[in-house]
Amino acid sequence: MSIRSELRRHRPELGATEFNMLVATYMLAMFNAGFWTRLTTVFKGDPLHVILFGAAVWTLTVFTLSLVSLPRLHRPAAAAILLLAAASAWYQDQLGILIDKLMIQNVMNTTVAESRHLVTGAYVRHMLLTGVLPAALLFVPRLRYPRVRHILWKFPLTALTGFALTFGLLFLDLKANAAAIREHRDLMASYQPGASIAAIYKYTKMELRSQNQEVKPLGTDAVKGPLLASGGKPVLMVVFAGETARAQNFGLNGYARDTTPELAKLDIVNFTDTTSCGTATAVSLPCMFSPFPRSGYSNEAFMGSENLFDVLAHAGVTPLWWDNNTGDQYIARRTGTSHQIDATIDPAACEMGECTDQALLKVLDDTVAAMTEDTVLVLHMIGSHGPSYYLRYPPEFADFQPDCRTADLAKCSIEEVVNAYDNSIRYTDHILAASIERLQAQDRVVAGMIYMSDHGESLGENGLYLHAAPWFMAPDTQTHVPFLMWLSQDFRQRMGIDFACLRDKADQPVSQDNLFHTLLGLMDVSTSVRDPELDLAASCRGPAASVAMASQARKL
Repeated sequence: MSIRSELRRHRPELGATEFNMLVATYMLAMFNAGFWTRLTTVFKGDPLHVILFGAAVWTLTVFTLSLVSLPRLHRPAAAAILLLAAASAWYQDQLGILIDKLMIQNVMNTTVAESRHLVTGAYVRHMLLTGVLPAALLFVPRLRYPRVRHILWKFPLTALTGFALTFGLLFLDLKANAAAIREHRDLMASYQPGASIAAIYKYTKMELRSQNQEVKPLGTDAVKGPLLASGGKPVLMVVFAGETARAQNFGLNGYARDTTPELAKLDIVNFTDTTSCGTATAVSLPCMFSPFPRSGYSNEAFMGSENLFDVLAHAGVTPLWWDNNTGDQYIARRTGTSHQIDATIDPAACEMGECTDQALLKVLDDTVAAMTEDTVLVLHMIGSHGPSYYLRYPPEFADFQPDCRTADLAKCSIEEVVNAYDNSIRYTDHILAASIERLQAQDRVVAGMIYMSDHGESLGENGLYLHAAPWFMAPDTQTHVPFLMWLSQDFRQRMGIDFACLRDKADQPVSQDNLFHTLLGLMDVSTSVRDPELDLAASCRGPAASVAMASQARKL
């Protein structure tokens, strides 16, 4: 008898349900440290309740596996679920993040360069030892299945039994269990593989709804107002869409470190209390350029409507998008004006493999030199995108030392992580200040500039790193963002802006809801979709400008 035949003869044999029970037990024990910690906290001092709730989740896991318990499908599907749970558990345990629909959307929108930083040596070891090896072992035992004619009734009966056991265990104290699930949403959001499977399902459902969606027109009545259309030099508004900058680490906002020394010397308005629309680029960035407030924003609503770029195009203002990050998030898809930064733009800025935001200055210079029409130029920065903060600034801007020089944040102290992050903020300060100085020095265009970050970042506070936390549990560090504005003297005069009036609003609560309407107002684009209540500049215009805009508005 051959060795291969001997090995086959001695392979253990398991029933499909026994197999599912073993896999479920392994996943709950190995990949759910966060879930068990939260569960014991919710039912502190009540170990029986912990056991009963845990048993309900175990039967839920068995039920999930029973849904794929068909011959040929069973083991590959179970292995895929195990690998999914292993990957999710790593990021939950190491970075404190939760896997939800938004996180899946981020994964799907990420670039190769960005994802490479998340695949560290420690992650690979974790996946090999707790994911790949156990998944391979799933193919060792022989599995017993009912005869084909019995599968038709036994398969749904087994699944129904698992679901009934789950509900039955929860029903033993339904009031307490329902309250725990409702009031502690992070509890089930930390359960693997359930949370990841639910997130993938919700993301897929969202994408299917968004595909081939009829796009509603927006601001088709938009025209250049009398101030913009008055002739003379073309007007340029530069919008820096920041990346992962949190307001707490901006020196302008009172941070203990002077991370914004160059901006502090310039004549700007810094809005100190600004709230983001979301905690990730895939939400905040399209929300910023949409007409929807945070309370009414959804991916489906955004994909089903035109946005700020379309309104500008309707008015005859040229919208341009240059990206040094993960793309325009479909904002410029209809105008066809989106461009990606690469090494051909500025080779010196891309020496470290990924381009720093220095490359955006070259784009700014080229745009000013070539433009002949009124333009809104959006520059989407790499900013402070983690976890590789050290790649976001050149060595000469590494002011705060020692800085974390790896994407594996677990290998660095919190102090080192914060130092690297603060260096990236310091470099953003330099890029913004250099842009203002360039715009001040030229005389071809009438220029203004806005900077607004898409979301903030967690730097190890309460064990949480990076961003994209669900809104219900997101800390202020992820939702409080920097927002500032600079307008040249020519711009203020041309558009009748009282800059002192804007400064008086600097400490008032504002949000990303204001950007859409404020930008239209600053550019004097007359349209019925601009809400003066959300336009920060609406009440800061001189009498003549106000009369001219009011007259134009009555014509719409």
